[in-house]
Amino acid sequence: MVIGWAGMRGVVTLAAAFILPPQTPQRVVLVLAAFVVVAGTLVLQGTTLPMLVRRMGLPGPDPAQDALQEAALLHDMVRVALVRLDEITTDNDPPEVVQGLRNRLQGRTDAAWEQLGRQSALNETPSDAYRRLRLDLLQVEREHCLKARDTGAADDVVLRRVLERLDVEESMLDRDEEEPAQDDRELRAPASLAEACKHLAHGWRDIPASSEDTCAACIEEGLTWVHLRMCLKCGNVACCDSSVGKHADKHFRDTRHPVMRSYEPGESWRWCFVDKQLG
Repeated sequence: MVIGWAGMRGVVTLAAAFILPPQTPQRVVLVLAAFVVVAGTLVLQGTTLPMLVRRMGLPGPDPAQDALQEAALLHDMVRVALVRLDEITTDNDPPEVVQGLRNRLQGRTDAAWEQLGRQSALNETPSDAYRRLRLDLLQVEREHCLKARDTGAADDVVLRRVLERLDVEESMLDRDEEEPAQDDRELRAPASLAEACKHLAHGWRDIPASSEDTCAACIEEGLTWVHLRMCLKCGNVACCDSSVGKHADKHFRDTRHPVMRSYEPGESWRWCFVDKQLG
């Protein structure tokens, strides 16, 4: 209904009226009628569209919610890709190439999860550190390329190709830098996702967390963390997979407690380690 109400049908009507042949009977009347339709849709429907949206109770866009679902989808994609990598890898494939592919895939999904959470400006995620360092290196590479152009050390076609590669990589880094806007709404996964997993559908009781805003294992090992997760079975608070320690995952492997939730402020989305399911 909203799409129909917001549609600019009058534009098509007016365009059709103007292309009528001059000898068309009552052409002036038809053009005038088309103009009235355009004015009516712009004034009546345009001014009442916000009221219609409010009356229907439609939610506004939620970039943070989109980022959460994007991270979950990328996680599944990477998991499938890693399974395929194991299937196609042979003894003739260089181990460093295979490991490089694994690191690149894991880095992609980690970067997506790192976009979530409300960190202080003092905390820099691994993907943020990579972006900062790589952008600096790209600038140095571009300056060297421009010097080669000025001195005639390289052919113009070659220079354009190299600069295009740098521009493409920089544009991807700039895209990754766009953080989802945060608001006062609690970030949780759609309820429909939990129905596909028996562990997420289980009625977990509220239990106290083992610590407040810290990963005890990281402190003990002298490490830092990116985001925190809390086990819904025992309340253990541990760091996420983007952190060096990956203590939330280690806690699952040690205890087999299946579900954790985000322990970041304003977030209550959950994750099932068994089914690899957001919920």
